[in-house]
Amino acid sequence: MTHPASVTDRVRDFYRDMPFNFYSDAGVAADSIARNPIAAYPDLDALLEEDEIASVLELGCGAGWAANTMASRYGKRVTAVDFTAPALDRARDVAGRLGTSDRVDFVESDLFAFESAAPFDLVVSIGVLHHTRDCRAAFAHAARMVAPGGFLFVGLYHLYGRRPFLDLYRGICTREGEDAAFSRFRDCAETLSDETHLRSWFRDQVLHPHETQHTLAEVWQWLDDEGLALLSTNLNRYAEVEDRATLEVQEKAQEALSLRRNRDEGRFFPGFFTVLAQRDP
Repeated sequence: MTHPASVTDRVRDFYRDMPFNFYSDAGVAADSIARNPIAAYPDLDALLEEDEIASVLELGCGAGWAANTMASRYGKRVTAVDFTAPALDRARDVAGRLGTSDRVDFVESDLFAFESAAPFDLVVSIGVLHHTRDCRAAFAHAARMVAPGGFLFVGLYHLYGRRPFLDLYRGICTREGEDAAFSRFRDCAETLSDETHLRSWFRDQVLHPHETQHTLAEVWQWLDDEGLALLSTNLNRYAEVEDRATLEVQEKAQEALSLRRNRDEGRFFPGFFTVLAQRDP
């Protein structure tokens, strides 16, 4: 059995070598934020447009793309936490270029060690919790910092949608080597043009030392346990959440979709899902 501390150390060392979503230059990273990458999540985008979201916590901010976007595009005050110093150095550099240094507090801390005296209107963690030593415990820790009436936005690897992606790229690595897998990844991830940025995505998606995969049915139970209500998910294209049983059955179709996208169409489809939830006021 893997000791929990060894997972944390391995993941920290991995990101020290190259943080995720890392550009060749801080100026290029700042330019990418000007294009508002949060628009890829329409439910989060709409929520951030609301004036009542005054305080935001991001757990696992990495090089700061989301924290700096929330501060610059939406004018939010953000506390951004990460345990990797090189990522935070870049995040602060980008904040300086964007003029958001006074609105983002970057904190170097392990996710589980971070505590706050006051809860937040919105807690965000995108693509992070599944890399921790205990995703369920990390989810609970994040949820506890959501204020009454506040919101939680989480992105995780999807059990069904992730399988075909991993089978494809890990299979190429085994048969042909890492360079061949990277070449295939470059062809599929056409929107990633900066070479350093592309390499950071490939490492994170294909070579990461630790990840877990999850289902909406599983996370829905976590939300119930933490007193939060599901508002939206990308698994039904952000449609209104009504029939729980039907949606949990529909999510299994992500495996066939991932096979088609990755294997047949040669498109980048990593198998990732998001949930937006709210705590009862």
